[in-house]
Amino acid sequence: MLNNIQHFAFNIWDFESARAVIDAAASIQHDVILQTSTGIFKTLPARPFSDFVKSYAAHQGIHSWLNLDHCKEKETLFYAVDNGWDMVMADGSSFPIQQNIAFTNEVIAYAHARGVLVEAEVGQVKGIEDDVIVRQDTIASRGDIADFLHRTDVDFIAVAFGNAHGEYKVEPDLRYDLVEYTTSVTDKPFVVHGGSGLPDEILTKLIRIPGVKKLNISTDLKMAYKRGIEKASRSWSQPINASKIIHDEVMSVAVSKMRLL
Repeated sequence: MLNNIQHFAFNIWDFESARAVIDAAASIQHDVILQTSTGIFKTLPARPFSDFVKSYAAHQGIHSWLNLDHCKEKETLFYAVDNGWDMVMADGSSFPIQQNIAFTNEVIAYAHARGVLVEAEVGQVKGIEDDVIVRQDTIASRGDIADFLHRTDVDFIAVAFGNAHGEYKVEPDLRYDLVEYTTSVTDKPFVVHGGSGLPDEILTKLIRIPGVKKLNISTDLKMAYKRGIEKASRSWSQPINASKIIHDEVMSVAVSKMRLL
């Protein structure tokens, strides 16, 4: 079901942000993907966190999957596989294409043997996301996309098509033709990185492309968290009340994205 139904994937940073996104998904009865960046993953107690996500989602009557987002370190990827993450992103996008293929295949061999899915990226999505700093604006080529798909058994495929991590300063020039090309040559689910800041009409256009199954949201949640802190500081009474204000702000943004589906 993870591969066949559209999901927003939300980057979270602790137990409380995970709870807010799961509550958002439960409020509209939609399963959801939670993602941790490599930096955040290293701050979390891995097994207790994955156990919490699964048990709390079940308590709320939905299913939630965990993804390790944008990771270039094999040992960290393997550790996530061994500690309850349902999928991992083997991010070799900064490598030459042949090295990207070899790196991805190593991760696939380890993960698939343990029932874990693997996402990978062709081209390099620009912008800044935690410790992932993209130094080149590199759009994927059709040749590299075809070669990568032919030579790996990746479960999810992302390509750089003009999208970016972080906040868009101007409206991006998106290469929808690359999205449509990729989904026409494979049945692997397509992943849209850099979903934060894109207007609803662009997200809706992407959602309507057959094969687009996963849309990543990170910065929008972080901005919601910031707004929640600001609201809580203006109406401070008890810590539990402040926590609820922050929770509700994050939950509201997640709900608004998921309603597009």
